[in-house]
Amino acid sequence: ENSVCVNELMVKDGWAITRNNNKQNEEVAKYTMWMVEAQTSGIGVHNEEGKANAIRNVNWVIEDPRMLFDELKGKPLKAVVESVRDGGTLRLMLIPSMNYITLMLTGIRCPSFKPDGGSEDHADEARYAVETRLLNKDIEILLEGTSGGMGNAKNQNFVGTVVKPGNISLFLLKEGLAKCVDWSMKLLTADPESYRAATKQAKTDRKRLWKNFEGPVCTVPKDQREFSGRVTEIVNGEVLVIKVGNVYKRVTMSSIRQPRPAEGTDAGPPSRALYEVPYLFEAREFLRKRLVGKKVNATVDYVRPAANGYPERVCASIFLGNQNIQEAIVSKGLATVAWHKQDDDERAANYDALLLAQEKAKKNKVGVHYGGEPPIHKVADLAGNAAKSKQFLPFLQRIGRLHANVEFVASGSRIRVYIPRDTCLATFLLSGISCPRAARPSIKGQPATPAEPFGDEALEFVKDQIMQREVEIEVESCDKAGNFIGYLFVEDKNMSVELVKEGLAKMHFTAERGKYFDHLSRAEADAKAAQKRVWKDYVETVVEKEETSEISDSNITDSTPALKDVVVTHIEDCSKLWVQHCADGPGLISLMNQMRADLISNPPLAGSFTPRTGMLCAAIFSEDNNWYRAKVLKVHKDSDMLDVLFIDYGNQATVNSSNTAALSPQFASVPGAASECQLAFIVPPEDEDWLEDSLREVQMLTQTKLSMTVLGKAASADLVSLTSNGTDIATHLLSNGLVEYEKQRNRNKYGTLMSTYEAAMADARKNRRNRFQYGDFTQDDAKEFGYSK
Repeated sequence: ENSVCVNELMVKDGWAITRNNNKQNEEVAKYTMWMVEAQTSGIGVHNEEGKANAIRNVNWVIEDPRMLFDELKGKPLKAVVESVRDGGTLRLMLIPSMNYITLMLTGIRCPSFKPDGGSEDHADEARYAVETRLLNKDIEILLEGTSGGMGNAKNQNFVGTVVKPGNISLFLLKEGLAKCVDWSMKLLTADPESYRAATKQAKTDRKRLWKNFEGPVCTVPKDQREFSGRVTEIVNGEVLVIKVGNVYKRVTMSSIRQPRPAEGTDAGPPSRALYEVPYLFEAREFLRKRLVGKKVNATVDYVRPAANGYPERVCASIFLGNQNIQEAIVSKGLATVAWHKQDDDERAANYDALLLAQEKAKKNKVGVHYGGEPPIHKVADLAGNAAKSKQFLPFLQRIGRLHANVEFVASGSRIRVYIPRDTCLATFLLSGISCPRAARPSIKGQPATPAEPFGDEALEFVKDQIMQREVEIEVESCDKAGNFIGYLFVEDKNMSVELVKEGLAKMHFTAERGKYFDHLSRAEADAKAAQKRVWKDYVETVVEKEETSEISDSNITDSTPALKDVVVTHIEDCSKLWVQHCADGPGLISLMNQMRADLISNPPLAGSFTPRTGMLCAAIFSEDNNWYRAKVLKVHKDSDMLDVLFIDYGNQATVNSSNTAALSPQFASVPGAASECQLAFIVPPEDEDWLEDSLREVQMLTQTKLSMTVLGKAASADLVSLTSNGTDIATHLLSNGLVEYEKQRNRNKYGTLMSTYEAAMADARKNRRNRFQYGDFTQDDAKEFGYSK
């Protein structure tokens, strides 16, 4: 009863006329009457005045699809569906521009019809599903790309998504009437994950196209598909080793490929391929600097079974904080996205994001997409080449400590290092120790050798501490095989001393000739006392020693000190301060400018830097919000705060870890510009008021350039005398009764200076200045008089 006659409506509204025929009956009469009424009202086709405007200029052939796309992309467009070629292809009339286009739905492909009249399975069903929902209806679309070239008349298809009345693509995927396609998925404006999720659900329910679907079988137990651990090694540009508890897991990053050698070229063995293959070294360094020693989260995506001589590979997505590492390295152009078959579900969970990252890298022309000449790394391998090693030896000895990267750890005391300054590889042997050998596999016909007691443990200890870390080395000598011998430091820890301290090595007799003999002796004594590892059966032999009351002389050793121009950068109290040498000023300014420019152009990634005590870093000073070089003094366990020392100025601060960043080797290798100093022979007052007065006096005297004489060493500080405009600061403080002179037993070296200080203090005592205003307080040592030695 609610039905409507379409013929009647068309005639009444003037959009149809009656046919001329000879039949005359009641029905024909009604239609004729309605048409006359429409003609009288001048509506529809009977509107003579509006006929000129009613003629539409339809653009049936789009000459330049790309130009039209650039004009309309990102804009919601109204259209009418004129026909449905198949479930994923529509013919539309854009309103009001009257452009007639073919639209392929982004990210999906439906079963199609063949030219010979046949069709793929479920093609009719997919087309019918779209026709019943969209045919001849008003819709709204977003254009997202084109499938044809500019001016290509044979292929003018546009790629886009129907957004109103609803996303038909998601419906087709959920019903198993379409599949995702990677080539257009990267063009998708909507969330690609929703498309993948719809496909996954259709596969699970085995709908239509997926009725015979058998999913991949993952051999990893469910409770082991997500894990966290610390990265210990970057094997290459796509494989890393993660330590989970006490277990080392070798993980391949899902769906990416490291840079490969050019077709037809041989990259050689892996040790050489790292430097020979374009961008492979950059890819490894990108991962090493960001991941080694850091805690990461891994989610297993799939497992590749062992095949063609390759072992089983566990492929996972790696996250540093909230950052996906695969996306990061692909966006830098240092890896490419692996190609997967269309229906291959063994791929990274964020595969579509990887494709977008790769498109970004291509657009920016970075890394392997650069197109120009790749970087060349000419590396000299000194290992086993005694002649070359001896040529380098004098230079390495003369330079002192220099920066190196640990490439491989063969045993507790044998390490392969890369020296960036000289772009060379060398074998480095730890000096001053005898370390048990680790087990060695059979290589090139040589029989395997078992490990000596604690040899494997020593190897694991050293690998855990320094593998692929940035270290410092001091070269002492070179053996007959061309191996360098010396000391290696990581975060200011001497690895020879650390091995001895842990009972994993013994001090070698050659250590007596080295400058770290005392450190090694103390470490070995501690290990013996604790009966650690190699000393587990050690029994101490007690040797009686004659007691002596003799006290060592002053640490002052230099009898002919030189004057140096300095400026004070930080004052701790009236006798302890930090100075910069004036000669270092221009170099420090240049270094600071370069470091800040580097941090601005390559801002640190959130969570990419894990600070540890003793580590050098870059930190923001809150007073001026600028970056400075700093050393981590303490990491607060219950917060994100750190105590740092600014090594170029001497002041300390507590900063948030988010305001710190890893320090590039080129900036970390330069020693701190600030030197810690202590005024020789001066004892600051214990009383807080006098301490404040003496501090104020020092601040006033140190506002200009000073002349400094280094007299000796006291712990980490230099013992010095400072002169301001011809006035010795210590003499000034003593003569004003603000500090006290500390008597010295050895007067042979600086007797004149000591006499001057004694006379200044005597003058203050005589004239009752400041602390001496009530007499000589030093004559009574009783605690009740407020004085003690």
